[in-house]
Amino acid sequence: LYDVPAIRELPLELSSAMESLGRLQGEATSAISRLLGYAGPHWRQSERLEPRLLDVRLAATRLKASLHDLAEFGEGALGNAARAQDKGLAAKLRPLVKALRDADKLVWEATAALDALDWAPESLARDTGDESQRTTPQPPDALDQLVACARALTEDVRQTASFIQGNSTLLFKRASTPPGSGEWLEDYDYVNLESRESVARQDADILASLPVELRKSYDALVKEAESAAVINEPKASDGGDLDPDDKQVLAFYATQTVTHSAHLTHAIDAFLQTVEHNQPPKVFLAHSKFVVLSAHRLVHIGDTVHRNVVRSEVRSSVLNCANQLSEALAQTVQKTKRAAQQFPSVTAVQEMVDSVVDVSHIARDLKMSLVQAAQQV
Repeated sequence: LYDVPAIRELPLELSSAMESLGRLQGEATSAISRLLGYAGPHWRQSERLEPRLLDVRLAATRLKASLHDLAEFGEGALGNAARAQDKGLAAKLRPLVKALRDADKLVWEATAALDALDWAPESLARDTGDESQRTTPQPPDALDQLVACARALTEDVRQTASFIQGNSTLLFKRASTPPGSGEWLEDYDYVNLESRESVARQDADILASLPVELRKSYDALVKEAESAAVINEPKASDGGDLDPDDKQVLAFYATQTVTHSAHLTHAIDAFLQTVEHNQPPKVFLAHSKFVVLSAHRLVHIGDTVHRNVVRSEVRSSVLNCANQLSEALAQTVQKTKRAAQQFPSVTAVQEMVDSVVDVSHIARDLKMSLVQAAQQV
């Protein structure tokens, strides 16, 4: 039986939920296509695999992250279905979400096994001469399992997204959109998606230029770089007792905040390592983008909570922290650019480091604000 606890409900407004689902489906489908694009005939031969292995690894990382995000959204939709008036919804959606969760687990296990091998070409290559000398077929390894799972995933992703879209009015609530907010949200999404794509295109080049002692930390950032935070529409505000939906919003996003705060901490630690190792601007600029993107997700969550909870003191506290974090991020971007332009100026580099530390402190305040609000409900 595939049960989803109540905390996994997604009390989102209909249009926001559909925008998020469309984005998540697109990211997952793109990640699947990217990985399968490398898995052509004889692709495991060493002369073909070795030059592409870093690209294959990054594609696997994107698949792992995007599939996990889509499965999380599916579980939230299943939590909503369990409380819908149509009791048949949950029964129909449950096996679809289970298929995504099973694939999520398989992809995680396969990538963990490949990480344990450090994606070494000598461990993963299969040359024609070696295969012809075998009397029995070689059993599928983790890379085979990963590709096989990706091949089956396209239909699972399509079916799950199609079912949620087809029943969206039963799963998500309707709300009016305040004038002008939709345009602002689209611009916000566009900026963040563009930034993620820019980082993704540079990953392979940056990783190749890093000293050995910094590669693992950068690789860990790549693995955390693809995750989604959902923007929702605002509700009316008042100072009354906590609305039932507030409990769901705060419980769900407090958990998300803890996760993304951990990602931000990892990104900041890796960034500071590049400074300690006196890496050139190309390297610390790449790491700073992970810091900015991770922190932007927290701003994104703070804005989402502000727009979706009713209780005024919670809205005010969270919005204040999110605004401070957004301002601190703007300073970090400015001072990082200055440090790159004036490199190796010690003063400019120190100002950049100080601005990143400020981001860390404000992000912690935002996390505590959300966690404490969730605990009070």
